[in-house]
Amino acid sequence: METVKVDYAPKGVDFYYIYKPLAHPEFNNYVVPVNLEERLMHIEEAKRVLGSSITWLADTMDNVWHDVMANTPNSELILDPEGRVVVRRTWSDPVALRHDLEGLVGAVDHPTAIADLHLPAQPRMPAVAKGVVPRVELPPNMASIQVDPDLESTDIPFYVKIRAEADPALLQNGAGTMYLGFHLDPLYSVHWNNEAGPVRYNFSVPDGVTMTNSSGVGPDVEEPADADPREFLLQVDATGLQEPIDLEVFYFACDDALTFCIPVTQNYQIHLERDNHGRTIRTGADNQPMLGRGPRPAG
Repeated sequence: METVKVDYAPKGVDFYYIYKPLAHPEFNNYVVPVNLEERLMHIEEAKRVLGSSITWLADTMDNVWHDVMANTPNSELILDPEGRVVVRRTWSDPVALRHDLEGLVGAVDHPTAIADLHLPAQPRMPAVAKGVVPRVELPPNMASIQVDPDLESTDIPFYVKIRAEADPALLQNGAGTMYLGFHLDPLYSVHWNNEAGPVRYNFSVPDGVTMTNSSGVGPDVEEPADADPREFLLQVDATGLQEPIDLEVFYFACDDALTFCIPVTQNYQIHLERDNHGRTIRTGADNQPMLGRGPRPAG
């Protein structure tokens, strides 16, 4: 895509990337942002890692553009000078895009090759150990459910992000398995300080709802610091529940540069309904997640 931009920007073609919900949360350790500021931080990170020269735009936090584009993860549009759509595809294809522009604008004499751009290709790597805490084996067909952080209750960044998932029984009948994962956000270059104390969580379980492990504590880890997720499986019976469930989380946020290590308490609401913008964890060619987890079909 960058080569197409280099060749056709001089011909008056404007190029834009549009940031939408992460298609594969956890890929290269990145997790879902909680506000527009963090989306813009992701854009800056993408520029740094990818060496992108294309202008970036960010979708709204309620994902208006993503919904208009039928929730496609990697769509592509060509607009004419009057703003009319002349080409639309659900999956971006730089080769096809170049062919389209050759027909619309004209061919270039010496097309730019990827090697000509000298692009970087290094994701941000954790500064502390990974792979020391085993990942949880999930039941099949888990799907992301809606998690709403209470942004009004704190000025402290959400250094830790929550991913919640439910099995089909919980989504359809109100009784089944919930996954609760706590993932460090690499945007903030933080880690778990295992000498300061583990993550703790507590659900305020409504009357009539039962939940195993409604309160939990992260594992004791011998490694002084690590960046692995903290994960829990809960059995929930919330048949007939229409309201979200309140969740309080406590952890120590410690930065990799060792300039701070602070206690943090933050609150969420967990909705037992599918999050259509939650996307799926990315898997490799053998359908195994790229982060060492057990089999995980797309939800």
